[in-house]
Amino acid sequence: MSDDFQRVESHDCPMSTCAAPAGSPCRTGKGKVAIQYHTARFSLVPQLAKALSLPTPAVRKPGAVWAELPRPVTCRRKTWRRCYSCTGSP
Repeated sequence: MSDDFQRVESHDCPMSTCAAPAGSPCRTGKGKVAIQYHTARFSLVPQLAKALSLPTPAVRKPGAVWAELPRPVTCRRKTWRRCYSCTGSP
């Protein structure tokens, strides 16, 4: 499975009609999980900025009632790569 959705979900959705927090999939105006991520959100990921669309993976249950999922753990440092002080393990 591609981890693109995890990269996208590391950002809050900037769409005012969605405003899904980091860690959760995008939502529709009717309170359902969107079938694809909003362009404004996946464009925040440099590797995906030129993509035309990014479907929501089945694991996020597109079309189901939206519920906020746990937010990802954030690092206190500027770089997240190999931050042992935040994860507690190498």
